[in-house]
Amino acid sequence: MLDRSQRHESLPRRGRLIAVFIALLVSLGCSSDDPAHHPGISSDWASRRTGNGPLLSAPPNGYSLRRDKGQIFTDGWMLVYNAGDAPVTILSVTSGWRGNGLRQIGVMIADPNRRPAMFQAVDGYPPRTLPFKNAYLGPIKPAEGYVIPPIPPQGGAQKKKGYQLLIGTQVNQASGRSSRTYIEIQYTYQGRTYIDRWVNTIAVCTPAAGPECPQEYGQQ
Repeated sequence: MLDRSQRHESLPRRGRLIAVFIALLVSLGCSSDDPAHHPGISSDWASRRTGNGPLLSAPPNGYSLRRDKGQIFTDGWMLVYNAGDAPVTILSVTSGWRGNGLRQIGVMIADPNRRPAMFQAVDGYPPRTLPFKNAYLGPIKPAEGYVIPPIPPQGGAQKKKGYQLLIGTQVNQASGRSSRTYIEIQYTYQGRTYIDRWVNTIAVCTPAAGPECPQEYGQQ
């Protein structure tokens, strides 16, 4: 089950992200020049690129939570898919911050063989337990240098689940509110380097006890 302190919405309307991740199960495909024109990738999926490279993710989304100073949690809200014709190699994953209360301490990746498909946040980093019965991340590896193969023609788990970023975040503020405003991924594909940025937000309020933490939306 999801952390009760979390609330999630999707931009620009503040609807729940459930619809977003149902939509993530639609068909995908690839193209050597433009992933949008590869057979099997719907126009909706192709629109989820933010740059000229083949990586796809979800439309703008996010959630909020409350934590105490010093706590560490793993965010697992971002999934990526390689809609190209060749492997993608991750060079770096960077979080964009508003305020000084949060710090990224590491990024791992779980492959599509994990169970379940995704989660919002769990305590600790790297994650040792998940808030689902029979949950299993499988072997997780550092994001830097990770190679994401292209989605095979038959799709399978790679098309349905994608690759899950596991971003370790530490809370440094004793009180107040800080947020992550985006995730930026630098990667290589067919000899070129790309930098893509997605709006994927977390608002964190401290201390853990208190009213609902305001979302990041409306403060961009």
